[in-house]
Amino acid sequence: MSPKVFVNVLTSSKSLFRKNITHGIYVQQIYRRWKNETHLPPKDFCKLQTMQDIKLKLYNIMGISGKYENEDRGWLSEYLPKEQNDLPPRSMNDSFDRAIVPLSTNLALQNKYTTTFKSLRIGRLLEDMDHFAVWIVMKHIYNPLQPLDVPTPYVVVTLLVDDVVINTNRFPDKDLILSGQVTYAGKTSLEVTLWLEQFNNDKFERITRAHFVFVARDPTNTSSVMVNNLVPVGEREKNLMILSAKKNEDRKRARQNSILNKMPTPEEQSLIYDTFMKTVDSKEPIIGNKVLPANSVWMDDTMLETNILCHPEDRNLHNTIFGGYLMRVATELAFLVASAHSKTRVTLQSINSITFRKPVPIGSKLKLNGKICYTSGRVMIVEIIAKVEELESKKSLTSNSFYHVYVAPNDVDSVLPQNYHDSMLYIDGRRRYLDFVNFLEKGQSENN
Repeated sequence: MSPKVFVNVLTSSKSLFRKNITHGIYVQQIYRRWKNETHLPPKDFCKLQTMQDIKLKLYNIMGISGKYENEDRGWLSEYLPKEQNDLPPRSMNDSFDRAIVPLSTNLALQNKYTTTFKSLRIGRLLEDMDHFAVWIVMKHIYNPLQPLDVPTPYVVVTLLVDDVVINTNRFPDKDLILSGQVTYAGKTSLEVTLWLEQFNNDKFERITRAHFVFVARDPTNTSSVMVNNLVPVGEREKNLMILSAKKNEDRKRARQNSILNKMPTPEEQSLIYDTFMKTVDSKEPIIGNKVLPANSVWMDDTMLETNILCHPEDRNLHNTIFGGYLMRVATELAFLVASAHSKTRVTLQSINSITFRKPVPIGSKLKLNGKICYTSGRVMIVEIIAKVEELESKKSLTSNSFYHVYVAPNDVDSVLPQNYHDSMLYIDGRRRYLDFVNFLEKGQSENN
């Protein structure tokens, strides 16, 4: 989607953002955000490690064979630091790395990454990005207490992924290049910023940038452990670290202001009431008489569900289901939800947030429910909730939540809530829509 077309999406007659922007200024901001950032390839481009190399290195670092078996790693706890001061500080450059997915020369990979529309499967890209982000974390961690011939005592767990804005200009037969580095480190958590680019016309073209947040755990994955402090070197690293620290504060503020912690604002309460009044039968104005306005659907009627039996094939390095796999199946379900609602081909423009709440055990049943929680013009906010169910006990827990921003070629039917619970989801979806627009509005300063 070109910058001009996307501006039209957000400034359509139904867009909340239309009345809040100056068209000329916003066109420039969208263009800076969405145009392909291009640059020449590095001199060592032909020698870049592949994602398959990265996976083998991770197996080696963890000291696992790749065979599905329960290995006792508890003995490695003796090599963990007791204090953060036991670990030497690291710079961003220490963790920086690149890798390639050689689509141009590998037909089998092309088939795995290609959609029916001859584009790239975003779910596959997310899988690679999650693997690569773990590799970047492992490069950042330097533990002098660990002997050279001993596997790492660290377990790295994904907490969340956010601010994934995607360029739709993608090709299934052009090489993909991933690069990334640790841009923020607390005592036990780290943020990795990743860039995904594609080699096209002898230049790199930016596909997306994403932020992954991880927590370091002990070998048994039962408690958090210390990681190396991050010390910036040079102005660029200082600026990146400041931006990442601000992003971390923004995440905390967003949690505090969540609809689960604070009641809707007066403006939002007014919106809930106005939405309710649209569904009151004007011929028989009784509270219990609900009618569906023209060009609208009930939120629950957009729901689709899928059930998956979790196999060892999709496990991570810690013998639970790999986070990248969960992101892929959730993204593909979100695409189906948005396509079914719009009755046309849709485009994924952004992933607002992905949260990992509970690990998904191998052998469990994974149930994913997806529905549209907010619409504005052509834009749809799709929520996917993943629940893991133990087959024997039938105990069910929410493992993940995913929020995707999809765009259709034309305005879609409005989605309306039927009860108070749906109304809160509707308000939450509206906030995510506005967050996405505000993210685009920030300009070029963070787009490093």
